[in-house]
Amino acid sequence: MTNRADRIRKFYRGVLYPVLVAGLVFAGNASGQDVLFMMLILLSAVPGLFVMHDADFLLAPFIMFTLTVTGRYFDQATGYLGYDRYWETPWSIIGGVVVAVTASALINFLVRNRRGVNRLRLHPVLSSLLILCGVMLFNGIFNPLYTPKNLMYTAFFSMITLLVYVLFAFYGNFDRLCVDRLFFCLTVAGVLIFAELLFAYFTRVSFADGTVVKESVIIGWGVWTHVGGMLAFLMPAPFYFARWHKHGWVFYLLGLVAFAGTLLSQSRGALLVGAVIFLICLILVCSGGPNRRQNRIFTGVLLAALAVGAIILSRRLGVLIQNFIDYGFGDNGRFDLWKTGWAHFLDYPVFGSGFYDACEYDWTVNVLPYFYHDTLVQMLAACGAAGLMAYLWHRAQTVRLVICRRSVPKAFLGTCIFGLLLFSLIDVLFFKLYPTVIYTLILLYMEKSEEPTP
Repeated sequence: MTNRADRIRKFYRGVLYPVLVAGLVFAGNASGQDVLFMMLILLSAVPGLFVMHDADFLLAPFIMFTLTVTGRYFDQATGYLGYDRYWETPWSIIGGVVVAVTASALINFLVRNRRGVNRLRLHPVLSSLLILCGVMLFNGIFNPLYTPKNLMYTAFFSMITLLVYVLFAFYGNFDRLCVDRLFFCLTVAGVLIFAELLFAYFTRVSFADGTVVKESVIIGWGVWTHVGGMLAFLMPAPFYFARWHKHGWVFYLLGLVAFAGTLLSQSRGALLVGAVIFLICLILVCSGGPNRRQNRIFTGVLLAALAVGAIILSRRLGVLIQNFIDYGFGDNGRFDLWKTGWAHFLDYPVFGSGFYDACEYDWTVNVLPYFYHDTLVQMLAACGAAGLMAYLWHRAQTVRLVICRRSVPKAFLGTCIFGLLLFSLIDVLFFKLYPTVIYTLILLYMEKSEEPTP
C-alpha cells in the first residue's frame, strides 16, 4: 500500500498531472462535452486528495478548470452560452454526485493534513486584499436601483479570491521549487489556450473578403479579447524557464507561441499588451541567467526571421492584420462606456452605482455584469471613491511586493501581473473570476518567494 501511495504521490508531484488536466480540458472544450470533462477533471484530483500532504497538485485544476467551457453552444446574437445544459438531467444528478465525492475528498484532505498547515501571516498584500473585498460588498448601496445581485456577485468574487489564497497559504508546499511548479502550470495553461484557439480557427472561425471575422473567434469561456488577454497575461511563464532551464529553447518557442496567439486572437488590445510583455520577457531572458547567450542568439535570429518572413509571407500575414487596419485606432465604444461610468460615479460618489446598474445597458443576458472595460473606471463607477481608494491601496501593496527584495522569479511573476493589469485598463479580465484565481495564486507565491525555504 505504501509503494502504491508513493507512486500516486510521484504522479501528482510531477509534470504529467498538469498535462493530464490540460488534455481533459482541451477534450471537453473541443468536443463540446464540457460538462462531462469537468466531472472527469474533478475526479482526477480525488486520489491525490487521499494521499497527498500538500495542495500544490491542485494548482493545475484550479488554473485550468474554467477553460473547459466550450463555444459550441454560443449564440452570437444574444451572447448566450447555453448554461441550461449544466442543470439538465441526467448531467445535473451525476454532476451533483461528482461534486459531493470531490468535496468529501477535499474535506478529508483538509482534516488529515490539519496538523501540518503553514502559519498564515497577515502580509500587507493580504490585508489590502481583505480591505478591497470588504469595500466591494457595499457597491451601489445608496442607489435606488440597488439589486441583491450587487452583493451576490461581489460576495462570490471575494469568497473565491480569499478561499484560493487561504487554501494554498495553509496547505501549499513552499519549498525552493514551489514557484517552478506554479510557472509550469501557467505555461501549460498558455499552451492549452493556444491549442483551443487554433482548434477554433479550424472549426468555427469565419473568413470574409480574405479577412478574419473577429466576432467569430469564440472559445466558449471567452471571446477574442479574453483569449488574447489571457495569452498576454501568461506569456512570461515559459520565458521564465527559457532563462535557465536546460531545455530553455523549448520554452522560448512556447513563449513565441503565446505571442503568436495574441495576433491570432484578433484583439488589438491583446496584441498591444502582448507586444509590451513580449519585449519585457526578451529583456529578462537576454540580460542574465545561464541561457543568456543562447537567448541572445535566438532573439537575433528571430528578428532576422521576422524581417524575412514579413517580406515572403506578406500576403498571408495581411489576412491576419487586415482586421487591425480596418478597425484602426477606434475606441469601439469604450469612450462612451467610460463617460457613462464617470456619470454614475458623480451620481453616487461614495459607494458607486453598483455592478448591476442597468440604466444604459441590458446587463441581464449573462450571469456577470456588463463591465466598463477599464478597472479604474469600473471601481469608480461600481464602488465609488471608497472602492477606488481600496483598489489603489491594494495596487500599491502589489507594487511594493514586486520591487522589494527583487529576484528573478518575482520579476517574471510581476510581469504576469503587469500584463493582466495593463490589459484590464482597456478591456475586461480582472473581474472575470478565472483570471483572478491565477492572480491570487501569483500574489501568494510571490510573497512566499521572499521567505526562507524549508
